[in-house]
Parts: sequence; C-alpha cells; structure tokens
Amino acid sequence: MEQAIELMEPAFVALSSAQAVVPQRVNMPLEPGDCALVMPVYLKGGAHYGVKTVSINQHNPCRGLPRLHAVMTLFDAVNGSVLAAMDGDAITEIRTGAASALATRLLADTCAQTLALFGTGAQAQAQLAGVAAVRSIRRVLIFATSMAKAKAFIDSVATDYAFEFIAASSPEQLLEADIVCTATSSKTPVFSHRNLADIVHINGVGSYQRNMAELDRQTVLSSTVVVDQRSACLQEAGDIVQAATDKASANAIVDAELGELIARTIALPEPGGRTLFKSVGNAVQDLVLASYIYGT
Repeated sequence: MEQAIELMEPAFVALSSAQAVVPQRVNMPLEPGDCALVMPVYLKGGAHYGVKTVSINQHNPCRGLPRLHAVMTLFDAVNGSVLAAMDGDAITEIRTGAASALATRLLADTCAQTLALFGTGAQAQAQLAGVAAVRSIRRVLIFATSMAKAKAFIDSVATDYAFEFIAASSPEQLLEADIVCTATSSKTPVFSHRNLADIVHINGVGSYQRNMAELDRQTVLSSTVVVDQRSACLQEAGDIVQAATDKASANAIVDAELGELIARTIALPEPGGRTLFKSVGNAVQDLVLASYIYGT
C-alpha cells in the first residue's frame, strides 16, 4: 500500500497537467442494473498503454460471485504488442485505496484517530489499509447493512490491525469519526450530514454513475470538494451531479483536483472544516500500478 500511494502522486499530477491521455470511459449497459466499462489510458512518453475492462453485475452476490470482474491489459506503447493481462479486481482495489490514502494524507486532520467505514467488501478493506497507512488510527467504526455483515468483516480484518473495531449500531456514532470512507454500491445516501462532525474528512469511492449517491446533498455542499478528475466526476459522480441544480453549479461545487493539490497549482484548504475526496476511479491509476507490477 505504501508503494501504491507513492505511485499515485505522479499519476494524479499527470492527469491534472494534460500529460495523461484518458478518453471518457465507455459505459455499456447490459441487463437492467448491469454494465461493462472500457477504460483506455496512455501517459505521454511512457513505455506502456493500457485498457481496463470492468464488468459490473449487480445480482452476482446471489450467484456466489463478486459483483465486479476486471482485467487490465498492458501494451507496449512503441510496437503495440500485448505484454500482460492482469487481475483488474486486485489492481482496482489497491489503487482506489491508495488514492483515498493520498487524499487523506493531504486533507484529513493530522491527529485523526477514528475511522468510520461504510461497506464490507474488498474495496472497504482497501480503504482501511490506505487510511491506516497515513494516519495513526485507533478505532474503526463499521457501518453495514446488517450487524452480521459488520461482525464478519471485523473478524476478517481484526488480526491484521491493532485497532479497536466496533460494529456500529446507531447513526449517531458517526459523530465520533475523524475520517469517513464510503465504499458501497448504494444509490441513496448512506448517512445524513447531521451525523457528521464539524471537522471531518470523507473519501467517497463507491458511486460511479449519475444515479448513484452515497452522500447527501448537504454533505457535498458543506465540504471542500476535491476530485480525481473534474470532467469525469461532473459526468459520472451522482453525489456531485445530484447535489447541483445545473451544470454550472455542479462545476462550482468542485474546488480542486487531487493532482492540482499535489502539484500546488491550487492551495490546500485551511485546516478544519469538512473535506471530501470524490473519486469515480481513473485508468491512469491502473496504468501506473500495472506498469510498476510488470516492471518488477
């Protein structure tokens, strides 16, 4: 995770400085609620380009299968030959956790100790690993759709961390959180802004379509909003699109891209208050991680 976080820094700077060629990803509808995403990417002057293909099938958990399947195909940028096909699921998890970690390192209170985690899947595990790599977490509140899921998640990760894990039983417990990570497939907000502390950092990584929103409108509007990529989030992030009244106000909601903060082309927000990192995921993250893995 530590190495992945470092790899994300130049990736996001390249994305925000027009050094990354990232066409708008193709979102191909399948059966109702299902889709396939195709995400090509190239870093100018780089040795590789890549295409990530993701299948999202909402009923797969009932079939005993993961909701998401992905493959990252790496190509030689000079001669076009296929170099590798990689486990896109694992790459997605690692790079998403690393991006949230990078945002947390830049935006969260340096004394943050309590993390609230919404979701119990592989992405939630990666969010936990990412935040734990950049902040001295002591307590983790697990919010799940059932107490059984929360306890099962805690059982699966507790031995890896010296934290106090708590299966949250009340929305009001969210007030204790210094950092909040949402990694769900929910189409409706998973908490109310009323239950947030005045000083809190949020990583919203679950929603990736306009009809999905893990965060309510007031949470988005009351936060300093940093995104992975403006154009993608204004098109795909339901949290932002649904918080806006029109395209102009949606654009005004976004204060900065993560790459702009890293490069210091836009100043970091003053300490305190609420900050939000909204990510829909970007193929440049997959490319730098796949290139690193291939090179090692």
